[in-house]
Parts: sequence; structure tokens; C-alpha cells
Amino acid sequence: MVYQEIKGDIMKIRDRFNSVLLSTNALVGDYLFKCNNRKNVTDFSRDRKMGFKETVFFMLNMVKKSLQIELNNFFETVLNKDNSVTKQAYSEARQKIEPKVFIELNDKANEIVCEGSYEYKLWKDYRLTAIDGSVIELPNTETLRKEFGYIENQNNKVARARASCIYDVLNKIVIKSKIDIYKASERDIAKELILQMLQDGNQSELILFDRGYPGAAFFSFLIKNGVNFVMRAKVSFSNAIKNAKKPDQIIEIKNGKDTCRVRVLRFTLPSGIEEVLITSLYNGKYTIEDFKELYFKRWGIEIKFDELKNRLEIENFTGTTKIAIEQDFYASIYLSNMIELAKQESDEIIKENNKEKDLKHEYKTNLNMLVGSLKDKLILMMLEKNNRKRNKMYKHIMEQASRNAIPIRLGRHNPRKNHYSRGKYNANHKRPV
Repeated sequence: MVYQEIKGDIMKIRDRFNSVLLSTNALVGDYLFKCNNRKNVTDFSRDRKMGFKETVFFMLNMVKKSLQIELNNFFETVLNKDNSVTKQAYSEARQKIEPKVFIELNDKANEIVCEGSYEYKLWKDYRLTAIDGSVIELPNTETLRKEFGYIENQNNKVARARASCIYDVLNKIVIKSKIDIYKASERDIAKELILQMLQDGNQSELILFDRGYPGAAFFSFLIKNGVNFVMRAKVSFSNAIKNAKKPDQIIEIKNGKDTCRVRVLRFTLPSGIEEVLITSLYNGKYTIEDFKELYFKRWGIEIKFDELKNRLEIENFTGTTKIAIEQDFYASIYLSNMIELAKQESDEIIKENNKEKDLKHEYKTNLNMLVGSLKDKLILMMLEKNNRKRNKMYKHIMEQASRNAIPIRLGRHNPRKNHYSRGKYNANHKRPV
């Protein structure tokens, strides 16, 4: 099947991508949006080569190489202007923009995805999400060690931050995110993100948590806010869990004067290890097998953090100030969602093209290829006023992505490596090409 013949759901996926694209351009060009996301009322009040819109779009242009080379390329390729600006001028301009500009862009993207014409996937009428955190490597400057904290060994103090995300595991988008100090509590960040998510809509929420989150006070917080959950826990987490000997039973856990009723599920994995899950879903129609399958879906957030770090290079920061770190982080979260929306169309095209073929493996989009294809072109499509020209650019990207598919090899698993490297991305030696 050729690209031009593909209709139906794929067109709806494309419409969703275009809607997010156009809404981003409209927001960034809106005067009130600029006023709400600049540091001071006098910022960007005069026309300059590096105004509010140009600065925001530059930060969304997947800047990973030498800053001056990226600026020169952006002005020539994207803005179609001969004269660039210095990296010092750009650094001054970015200091005038609140990092929340990218949070608001991502919130708008999520709103469009949830309310769009393409089917929004749910699990038993619940929006299924996962929360997890990760340690983020920062440029190792004294300023950032003071702002975010650090790890320490015998010889060095190495700047680190803590990031956390709420990830929609079925629709594969990041709903909420935060970068915080290294010693921040993952539960506290999770509470903040959950409350933000609840303010945005009226979805019935079901959240998957790993075993770093269980706690009586946290159970109480979730239950009081009407959020259902499934959490992995250690058998030694509490005496109530230890004493819950049945494979499936409801117990009570004390939290001061409050009592939380939760369901405890115990089963043995093929490896022989006993697994314990705690959930607020009491309904007996959900069996242990349902929960085994359900909890496995949490793996999606692990994959997302891997993509953020190793495909989008979220730790390859373009500045060494607190505001630059926050801007780059939230811009990368927005970009990861845009790339995912494009990837979903490319995956569907690949599936359609291969459905009549007798292939050993199923195939998917080569993410590295797609990220490379969207470099510069994402912003060019945002700025393009002619629908036909914009669609032509996007069609070319989809054709490239679908032609360069890679096989899905099931059963592969790479164990998580807990190590503390230094200088993965050197701020003083960005690559020239």
C-alpha cells in the first residue's frame, strides 16, 4: 500500500498532530501568552532579531550541537535570514522567558490529544498512567551543585537533579513532569504532579507505581483525591502485608487516625520471586491475572525515560543556569510528545504496508531516523502558513520514517545500570556536526 492511499484512522492521527502543531504556533505568537511567560513587563517589548517567538522556537529545535552553529543554522534554514545572533545575545534572551512556557505548550498538546477525533485509549474506562522518577545528570558547575544538589564520592561532587513524570502508558504521552532538586522526595513530587493532573480534567485515573512509593500516608492521599492505584511493594513493607497470607485479600492499613482499605495480591513470578501488588480496586471482576498484565504496562515509563536520555539527549543541556536547565528539560518533554504523535502515524503506515506480507517480525519506526527528520522541519511546519506546503513537508517525513522501519524483537531485556558517570555531555565541547 502506498502512502497516498492510506485513509481512516491514520488521517485522524495526522489531524491530531497538525492540531497540536498549529496550536503551538498560535500560542507562541499570542501577545497575552508572551506577557504571561516573560520575566518582566519590559522584556521583548521592542522588535529584535531574537524576540520571544524566535527564542522559544529555537529552544524547540532540538539544539544539541555547538550553540553558535545551531544559531547560524536556525536563522538561515528556519527563519530564512542572513544575519544570525551571537550565543551571548541568545543567552540573554532566554533569561527573560519563564520555563513554564513549555509546560503550558505541553498541557495544550495533551488537551488536544484527549479531546481529538482519534480514539483516546482507556483501560476499563480508566486513564492508565504510570509515575516514576529518574536522576538527571547536569553540567557539573558550582552554581548547579548549589541549585540542584549533587552526589559525592571520595574525589568529586557531581551535580544532579531529580526528574519525575506522569506517563500515559496506553497513549504513550507524558502528561505532567517536573525537574527538582536531587534530594527531593519522589512521593512529594508525585503528589504535586497528581494534583496538577486532577485540575486539568475529569478522567477516572488509575496510576501504576513501583515499589519506592508505597506508604500509609500516600495511600490516604490517593484515596482522598479519588485516584485509583496499583503499587508494587516489598513483603516487608508493613506487618499488615506480612500477615496477608492469602493470594488475594483486603486489609486495613493505619495512617494516624485514618484507616485505608486496600487489596493485596500475592503471586510467584516465573523466576521464583514472590510479587506483591497493592491496589485500591476492590472489584472481584479484576483477577490476579488481570493485575499481572496491568502492572506489566508500567514498563512503558521505563522505555520513555530511556528515550528521553538516549534519543532526545535530555541531559545534553544548552546552558549552565537554573533557568536554562528547566527550559531545556520541559522543552524536551514537549518534543518527546510531538515525536511520539508523529511516530504513531508512521507505525500505522508501516503496519498497513506490511499487513499482506509474510514477515518473520513486525516492524516499527526507527526513532533515531524520525528524530533526525524532524530536526528543523518541526519548526518550519509550525511557521508555514500554507496548508499544502506544510502537508507536503510532513508527508516527506512520514515517507522517510516508514521506509526505514526496524524489526520488533520480542523478549529482549537490558538490566538497569545504576552508575554515576561524569561529563556525559560536556558543556564546553559540544559537537560541531
